[in-house]
Amino acid sequence: MQNRRKSLFVIMGRIIQLIPPFFINWVEFFLHKKNIKNFPLIFIVSPPRSGSTLTYQILSRGTKSLCLTNIWNLLYSIPLIGGLLSKKRSNLGISFDSDRGFVPGIFGEAEGLRFWKYWFGQGLEEKDDLILVKRVGYIKKVFGRLIKEDYPFVSGYLGHSFSINNLRKLFPGVIFLYIKRDKLSNIYSMYKTGKDFEWFSLKPKEWEDALKLPIHDRFVWQYNRITEKIEAEIRHADTLIVNYEEICKDPKAFLNKFRLFAIQHGINIELDLNMIPDAFDVSIIDPMLDDNSIRINDILLQDE
Repeated sequence: MQNRRKSLFVIMGRIIQLIPPFFINWVEFFLHKKNIKNFPLIFIVSPPRSGSTLTYQILSRGTKSLCLTNIWNLLYSIPLIGGLLSKKRSNLGISFDSDRGFVPGIFGEAEGLRFWKYWFGQGLEEKDDLILVKRVGYIKKVFGRLIKEDYPFVSGYLGHSFSINNLRKLFPGVIFLYIKRDKLSNIYSMYKTGKDFEWFSLKPKEWEDALKLPIHDRFVWQYNRITEKIEAEIRHADTLIVNYEEICKDPKAFLNKFRLFAIQHGINIELDLNMIPDAFDVSIIDPMLDDNSIRINDILLQDE
């Protein structure tokens, strides 16, 4: 019965996605929205394959907060309804499984490509300002209705890494969590996951020129350009930098550390550690593991 209900939600969501948003936006016309001055929003930024999905899951399930769920992403053009449904989410019985960033279940944490692209013009390619002013004004009122200082919104969309300054301007009070993983392990994972694609995940500026590079050099270039973009825009005043290995070693200590950081920024986040394990396995790649790790490590040594 539960699986049938989940399938029904997904089918309904996909049917709604087939309808041009213009024809269904009016559904929320009579629902109360709210203007607020400060936005208790938490954005995770990182390169792909850095552990951002697991960190997103730990943060959304280990705190009393709202996150963008799969059902909300399906209902991206009626965001208040999607958000209200997501507030009914329960963490009971939810595993920490994911498949290249996809978390299963209608209430699983979603990156939200459709949502962020529709409301902000924010895709996976680095471009100059594409902010959709009218739509942003509406979604800010939606967030105003859904969240508050002790009930923030957490987002783990990779595209945020290209929009840190824009997000900071749009949402006063926002804070960022920058995830850093062992560099070789991160790039090796990017290579193993994306080597069969023409291009994998985030597209920094000049990515099409980078297609001409040998494949291992291309993934090193991609990682370097993404991290350069992030580190050019983050500020210590509103960004907590945490190592992925540290998060996996003691996720509860990480949550306590993050809570203190959030409180310093006016976000009175509450912890709920009942569903958080004491530790997670983490893979650290030996430079001599195989031919690919040797090649990537050689490129990294040349860059030093």
